[in-house]
Amino acid sequence: MKKPKLVAAGAVLAVAVAAGVWALVASGDEPGRPAVTGSPAATDPVAVLRAAATMTDEQPYRLTVGTGGTADGDSTVVLWDPKAKRGLETTSLKVPTGAVKIERLTTGPDVYVRITAPDRRVPVWDGKTWWHVGAPGAPAAKQGLDNTRLASTLAAPTGVRQTGVRDYAGTVDLRGSAEVLGSGVGTVLGDRAGAVPFTASVDEQGRLVRYRIELASEQSQTAQLDLTYSDFGLSVTADPPAADLVGENPPANIPGA
Repeated sequence: MKKPKLVAAGAVLAVAVAAGVWALVASGDEPGRPAVTGSPAATDPVAVLRAAATMTDEQPYRLTVGTGGTADGDSTVVLWDPKAKRGLETTSLKVPTGAVKIERLTTGPDVYVRITAPDRRVPVWDGKTWWHVGAPGAPAAKQGLDNTRLASTLAAPTGVRQTGVRDYAGTVDLRGSAEVLGSGVGTVLGDRAGAVPFTASVDEQGRLVRYRIELASEQSQTAQLDLTYSDFGLSVTADPPAADLVGENPPANIPGA
């Protein structure tokens, strides 16, 4: 069995695009509906986006991560409680023999990873063992893409323009985001990392519901890192696995090891 890319969204920052499903959240009002005074449409666009990025740390949410395409059948979904630092991230990667499922469980003080493979040629991908890979905040070079902190890259947008009632576009500087995006971002984006195009949408309460970062592969083909935030305030359950299911000292082919 060929080793698949182990972190779906992180593969966007490598040579090939790896995730592919995202849920579209409607961000506009009814046609012809006037802007309401005091709404995000009536305030400074930069201030709106900075506030929206901060609000992702205030209440639980569902995050769907993709790359703007659906052909490969890959997907990543995160259920996250930012205050409790608890949640479950599930990535499904399509491979010739089926799909590899990667689950990343954060229980507050600890992080565990379990991998389920369509065959058993990689024994540690048994779908049962939760490998203890460390605590939140471990170096990004080991964790790869940190989906729970992606909104923070929107904290200092530049050249922002409003394209709709609650829709915006501009550029973000990703050169200082290695802790969030992983070390591969500098290699892939090169000089482009200083001004990467983005689009974003907020809801009526100013919460970020859509954030697309325009990336490019080494073949200069456009790829998008697509984020959709929804189900704000949902209940997130993330308890530590049973002790007999936990494996320590994870091998190198476990993400985060």
